[in-house]
Amino acid sequence: MDETPIFTITTVRHALGAGSRAVGYAHKFEDADRWVRENIMSLNECGYYPYAVIEPIKQGIYNFDHIEHWYKFNREKDSYEPCEKPERFKQVVSWGLG
Repeated sequence: MDETPIFTITTVRHALGAGSRAVGYAHKFEDADRWVRENIMSLNECGYYPYAVIEPIKQGIYNFDHIEHWYKFNREKDSYEPCEKPERFKQVVSWGLG
């Protein structure tokens, strides 16, 4: 089995009940990271999605390492910046494929 992951990109609202949206994936983390940081295709959607998370996902069923790279939108810079996983989302995993 191929162990090379894809890197899913999910944008997240302020609260769990408000929703999240898997917007795409990349074959390289560097590409996903750049797309998120640069707010490519307006991932933030005018403030609608203040958070984004990138997860490496390997081929298979229930094959999650639960590695997450979190970002928070900085309005002044019009870009996402790395951040800690927000406390209110600590109990949630598998954002992009779950």
